[in-house]
Order: sequence, then structure tokens, then C-alpha cells
Amino acid sequence: MSYRPFVPGITVSGVTVRVFVETLRSFPVLREAILEVLGDTDVREDVWYSQESVLRAYMKADHLLGGRGLERFGRTIPGLASLPPTITSAHEALGSLDAVFHFYHARDGVQMMDPATGAFAEGIGHYHYERVGPREGRMVCDNAYPCRLDLGLCHGFAARFEPTTVSVHEPGECRDRGDAACAYQVRW
Repeated sequence: MSYRPFVPGITVSGVTVRVFVETLRSFPVLREAILEVLGDTDVREDVWYSQESVLRAYMKADHLLGGRGLERFGRTIPGLASLPPTITSAHEALGSLDAVFHFYHARDGVQMMDPATGAFAEGIGHYHYERVGPREGRMVCDNAYPCRLDLGLCHGFAARFEPTTVSVHEPGECRDRGDAACAYQVRW
């Protein structure tokens, strides 16, 4: 995993960065290390942080927690994230992840998802969701974020609605080995 933005000028909303930092409240040493990487003493929701610094913060968390720790961390994020009240199922939550991802990123100061039109700007990759069955889906992630974090996120978003969720990395490609994407099976 390179932990590098795909294109320059990408920023991440303080809303999502705050969720990241809030999950670390019970790990004060790690939280302080992450805040140092972000160059802030407290994350503000009205500030946009460079994706490069956010990716460095994830790299620091990965270094200190390890892959499994980053996955567990990813599972906790959805519990702190706000979802629209219209999302009422695991399939809907997973299917909305790409829109949420783009909404909370900007390129050169312009949000990468226009809520009025639903149009996405390119440059950060995607979360491609496919409903496989009544209680199963498949997510392909081709973004700059860590594999284990995305596996945890997918699990966590489904588990908000289906506590018996099981998520696994499919055999084959993995961004941690330099491939373009990772695929996850999510079942409940």
C-alpha cells in the first residue's frame, strides 16, 4: 500500500477526520500521534484536511496497530458516522458508501459528489457494491485507503443493520501487494 493520493489537490472533510480521531479516544498515545501527523491539536468539522496527511495518519495507525488493528478500527467508524434515515438495511448502507465517500472528499476545493445532481468527480477511486443475494454483497475498493481499513468499514456498515455480519477478503488482488483493487464478500 502506497498511502498516496491518486491526484493532487484532494482534501478530506473534517467531519470524517473527526470520526477517525474520535475512535481513538481510548488510545490517547495513538490519538496524539495521529493529531501530530494531521498537524492539529483538535480536529474541526469545518476544516478540510489534505488527503496526503490523512493517509499518513492511517499509515501511522497501521504501523502502531498492525493490519488487524486497522481492520478493527475500520469496524468502529460506521458506529460513529451519520447515515441518512432513508438507509434502513445493510444492502442500502453498503450501496451508499461510494456516494458518502465522494461527498466527504473535495478536489481543488470542490466537493467530489454533487448532492443536487448525484454526479461524482473522479480522482479518489470508488467503493463498487454489488448485491449478490438476499443476505450477501460484494464490495470492490479501488481507492488510496488501506485494505484492512476498507474491510473493516464494509463490515461495520453492514453490521449496523445486521449484527451477524461476516466479511472476508476474496482471494486474488490486494492493494497491499500493489494491485489496483481489493474485493470483499460481506454476508449476514
